[in-house]
Amino acid sequence: MAQCLYISEIQLSVFYWIFVLDTSRGKHVSQATLAALARTCRTFHDVALDVLWQQFGTIARAIQCMPHDLWGGDSSRSQSGCIHLKLHRNLTKDDWNIFHKYALRIRHISLANQDIRRRKTLMVDIDDELLVSLASMDPIQPLLPNLTYLEWLIYDEGDLRLISRIMTKSLTSLFLEVWAISPLPSLQQFISSIAPACPSLRQLTVHSVALSNHLRDSVSQTLCHLPHLTTLHCGVLDAQVLDHLSRLPSLVELKFALQPNIEFQNELPFQHLQVLGVHAQNITSAVDLVSRMRNNLTNLSICSDDHTGTFVLAQLFRRLSTSVNHYSLRHLHIMVAERPPHRMFDSIPVMKLEELHPLLSFKRLTHVHLDVGCGISLDDVAALELAQAWPDIVHLVLNKFLDNPLPSSMTPIGLMCFLKHCPNLTELTLEIDFSLVEEQDDQSWVGDVTHQHLSTLDVTYSKIHDAAKVAAFLAGVIPRTAHIRYSWIHALDDQREYAEKWHEASKLLHAEEEEQLLITC
Repeated sequence: MAQCLYISEIQLSVFYWIFVLDTSRGKHVSQATLAALARTCRTFHDVALDVLWQQFGTIARAIQCMPHDLWGGDSSRSQSGCIHLKLHRNLTKDDWNIFHKYALRIRHISLANQDIRRRKTLMVDIDDELLVSLASMDPIQPLLPNLTYLEWLIYDEGDLRLISRIMTKSLTSLFLEVWAISPLPSLQQFISSIAPACPSLRQLTVHSVALSNHLRDSVSQTLCHLPHLTTLHCGVLDAQVLDHLSRLPSLVELKFALQPNIEFQNELPFQHLQVLGVHAQNITSAVDLVSRMRNNLTNLSICSDDHTGTFVLAQLFRRLSTSVNHYSLRHLHIMVAERPPHRMFDSIPVMKLEELHPLLSFKRLTHVHLDVGCGISLDDVAALELAQAWPDIVHLVLNKFLDNPLPSSMTPIGLMCFLKHCPNLTELTLEIDFSLVEEQDDQSWVGDVTHQHLSTLDVTYSKIHDAAKVAAFLAGVIPRTAHIRYSWIHALDDQREYAEKWHEASKLLHAEEEEQLLITC
């Protein structure tokens, strides 16, 4: 064997590339290769095991390396059919030594796989008694001494005691979901202990069903003692904490909720921030926030429960154009609550291109999603301006969830403006008036405009009567579109007609695509 392969640093680099270059689902090839290297050569043993356990090691696998009479798998207790590991006898020191040998190599652990919102599939569930037994064997040091990534669901006091035994000074990423139904007396103390227990923490996520004021205070105090944060996702933050975070040179991603009726006293530089997600009870506070920022954001998301008018939204857009670098922003997502149910159709505010105009200064936008709770009135001229301002656009969504009672002013000519000037467009959502297509007996007026990348067209509440003509038009201009979506609901009497027409048009479009494919072949 070449002498250089005896050097552990070279081994580490080579073995890591075994993992990187494996494109198989689940990385089974790299797992088998690393395991074989660890078994067949003493020189490779430690480094191969390090890479194998750093990438694929879990606490469940470390448990399963102990004698089989200690633990057992029971799938009957889990509705998902996963294996439930539980203790079959008392844990001995020899058992612990086997576990500890592998535990030293574990870098990632997630016991939050039951989180339905993230649609994770739990393959192995570990009984609390088994975890408690492992944690009690050596109370001096953490259960997993070299852990860097920890994800945990907190249901009760037992979870708090366990996670306290697992957190280490080497931890750089911590993701907590508090799902406790009743108050946990120790939760505030636990949150306060995060900073001294994990001084190197760079990524922190704290989500809770209902954060009390005391817990919010604990989170705020903890954030002020974590100087290396790069990513923070949490609940409500006040002005004082935001002022501190805005001066952290390491912070690049922040997602949080604005404290109601918040009042800022200082500028918020956030000089290195790239990703910002804000949930605000009212748009006015979001306007105040962005007006105090001067940054180079690449991703911005603002969501609000406010039923606001076009004036406040236009004010937000103007503030964005003066606060965010025009050439850095790539993703923009603004979602505002829909109109109150008691508001009459004729009083719904309508936003025109003039209000949207400040957003056209962001020339490098690739993803724009606007659900602004009011109508967006765009004609074909406005469509041309949008398309020319955002030539790199990939996803454009305009009012996906709002039924605008005012008829759309954008015709298929406006659609073709997007197709002509936005070659990278893959998803487009907007309402279109297709009457121009339905009135024509042929499509010679369309010319040679075609788009090869658009895969999804969502027409929201567009109305059609002649499904065949609309399908023929779409087949000509967007031949590669796989999905035609609409917001009409078949079950509602006043919407059934348009839902059925769009269903028919979608079927005809796919039939024409299959026919063209057969001709090409």
